Amino acid sequence: MRKMDALWAYQEAEVAKASVEAEIRSTPARLKLNKLHKQLKTQQGVITKLGEDIETYEQQLNKLTDQVEKLEERLEVESGELVTIRQDDESTAEEMTELKRDIERLSREIAQAVREAKSLATEIEQATAEYQKTIRAASVAKKEYDTLRVECEKERESRADELAKHDAKLESLGKQVDQTLLARYEQVKLHHAVPIARVINSKCGGCNMSLPMVMLKKIATTDGIVECENCGRILYSGEQ
Repeated sequence: MRKMDALWAYQEAEVAKASVEAEIRSTPARLKLNKLHKQLKTQQGVITKLGEDIETYEQQLNKLTDQVEKLEERLEVESGELVTIRQDDESTAEEMTELKRDIERLSREIAQAVREAKSLATEIEQATAEYQKTIRAASVAKKEYDTLRVECEKERESRADELAKHDAKLESLGKQVDQTLLARYEQVKLHHAVPIARVINSKCGGCNMSLPMVMLKKIATTDGIVECENCGRILYSGEQ
């Protein structure tokens, strides 16, 4: 067997195995499993984000609660001072006015902090509800995913013998292929799923570019690798 014929036979065996694997990957159960996998991944991302948001909101709420408590303590002290000043005949109107301003400012700050705390409480409530809803949905999806995964494993197992035969054929053909050619084949495969293209009507069967006569003669007379100048595929001129 010519070197290029052996390499071509190896590629055909790879293509045949790939076709079986593609069929396994494209069954209704497998397609649904892939969809559920993406859904679960998205849901997990949402759950993580919501959990982080809730934790942040709770920290902010705790901070505001502490702030309100301290402001209320100050307000209580200054309100007591106002009562004392009013009872003190020696207190000036200026002192009383300044103290009233401080009390009004503290009252505004407390009111603002309370509003922010209520808003945060609402955010926590909504985020918690969404968090729990997403967890429930993810739980349902996970059960369906686990069931489908078992089904997909059975589907693959049902074709295990077929895949094993392809593997055995590839192993046998691989021993017949020139290892230098095989190494180059694997390099081209990094860019083209099917590395070898048959020459059809003086054109590359991969990119359909017309091949010059010099190259056609080289392909016909050389039992080695000749690559398409346009797409880089290995060219093969064996009989169809």
